[in-house]
Amino acid sequence: MKIWTDKQGIKLTPTEFLKRWKKGLQGVTPLQQTQVQVKSTWIMIFGIMAGIVICIIGMDNLWWLLIILIGALGNTFVQQLGLWQKKTLLENIEKMKGGLNGFK
Repeated sequence: MKIWTDKQGIKLTPTEFLKRWKKGLQGVTPLQQTQVQVKSTWIMIFGIMAGIVICIIGMDNLWWLLIILIGALGNTFVQQLGLWQKKTLLENIEKMKGGLNGFK
């Protein structure tokens, strides 16, 4: 039973689809992984900050959660800084790699 189609419109079985999907995942570069991590970490930071606001509103019952979220926010900011540095480094390597290819 063919239930998926590729970009050319060719119908694929689930097994064929999974083989192509696995091959695609193996081709993901470290730069692409880092770019996704940077974007996802911003979502985490937003969620933690929203949680902090809610905890401040319900301070009587949620003071303990506020402490945890403040710690998580600091940790996540440091993680984001490291990911941003890694992304910048990988982008510079990609630029250098592209520049070196022109001199072959």
